[in-house]
Amino acid sequence: MVSGSAKPALATLSSVLVALLLLPACTAEERIACFLIGSVQNSICPLPGFFAEDPLFTYESDPHQAGLSLEERTKLDRLYFPRTRQRLLEKYDMVFFADPYIEHFTPRQFSDLHYAFTRDGMPSYWSFGPAYGRVIQGSVLNDVLPISEYEGYYHRPWRPVFRPGRDPVFLPFVSLGMENIPGEAYAAMKPRQGTEIWADMRPLDLPWIVSWQAGGKEGGLAWVYADEFNVYWWGLTSSTRGQNPYALDMMTNMILYSLDQPLLTDIQARREARYRLSTYRTEKALVLSMLDWADMFGANIFALSQELTDLDARAAEALDQYLRREYQGCISNTEEISAGLTRISSDASRLKDQALFWVYLSEWLAVSSVSMITGVLLWTLMVRRRMYRTVKATRISRAR
Repeated sequence: MVSGSAKPALATLSSVLVALLLLPACTAEERIACFLIGSVQNSICPLPGFFAEDPLFTYESDPHQAGLSLEERTKLDRLYFPRTRQRLLEKYDMVFFADPYIEHFTPRQFSDLHYAFTRDGMPSYWSFGPAYGRVIQGSVLNDVLPISEYEGYYHRPWRPVFRPGRDPVFLPFVSLGMENIPGEAYAAMKPRQGTEIWADMRPLDLPWIVSWQAGGKEGGLAWVYADEFNVYWWGLTSSTRGQNPYALDMMTNMILYSLDQPLLTDIQARREARYRLSTYRTEKALVLSMLDWADMFGANIFALSQELTDLDARAAEALDQYLRREYQGCISNTEEISAGLTRISSDASRLKDQALFWVYLSEWLAVSSVSMITGVLLWTLMVRRRMYRTVKATRISRAR
């Protein structure tokens, strides 16, 4: 049972831990809000992993993969799809479709999406599979697409070739070896007149990335990729992970271009800063678990909690630097923060060991004292028999 005096301390500790967990996420910088629709599970689509890794993005998903019943799809829409057009336009900056099974969408949902893409300037990304012919081609959203045909999903090796003379969305990645990364599966799509072809698949001689401004000047950029997030190119499996280390950065550049924001200039520094921020989150979670463990055994961790709060304030500053693209400042800040976390971790481990020492000592004393008392009683009662009284021999006398 927790005593009355200990309850406020525990409540304070809980509030400290919650604040430490939430502080870095409470920066004032505006991020890019993405809405994912379709087959967007982590196992087959890289987008959730991308947007969780890069602090520039926030995202929500309306998952509609194959195998779900109509009731399940309708329930997901009630949970995740914006209830009004205004909410859709205000909440998200860009919508991503990954083989979307959305034949159950209501006319209002189709109309809201079409309005967002053609009248409000919201950009969209499309990666198809069987859902194209089943749903999209016969819907009003077909007008948004920069392609008029999308056929099959074939398996044959290919490599991307980025077309020169385009805006520097993908070209900076050519020198980083993006054209040497192989793909394995693809679809044949037919671009519409007036579209922009950014890259082709060789030796297939088929377009890989196509875009146009949907609905004219008022519309947003609509992108179609012909690979359906092919695992060989995007690196979705453990055997291919790391094969394409710049996939997230290339996707980021595409999104920035779609939103008319400045493109990436120092890709390597951005990757380093992003890695250090991710490492900080992992290290902080470990330190918090150690502090929680030490507190369970009665160690005084409030001084360390205050130090961690101060480091978290610096981490929030480093995150702001990352969002402002001040990558060198972010890297320098996170280096010092990492050293501080190492020191706090060492002190937390020492406090835990001290607390456990007294726990072990008290348990040892309790066990030893019980053993000694039990030994003395056994010796007294069973060996020396001081508590027994000698009884004279008796004999049975014959009754008279």
